[in-house]
Amino acid sequence: MHKISASELKQNSMRLQEALRDDLLITKRDKPFVVVMDYEKYKKIQNTQDEWSFWSDNEIDNFGKIAIGLSKNNFDDEDEDYSQW
Repeated sequence: MHKISASELKQNSMRLQEALRDDLLITKRDKPFVVVMDYEKYKKIQNTQDEWSFWSDNEIDNFGKIAIGLSKNNFDDEDEDYSQW
């Protein structure tokens, strides 16, 4: 990702064309301010976010814990043959 200051962007608007090749991070006072990216990439990010938005943070956290075995669960998997997975 490219990085430029807001003042540099004002001076040289042609830098926006770089966003066609790579994302562009615009900074203000050396801190991230705005990201310019390809619209299709933005839509993909939004769609992914929308797909996961129905899950609460707690549900996502618990799913991760169950997946790695850190949470108690009611699953009886002692006889499960994981070698076939």
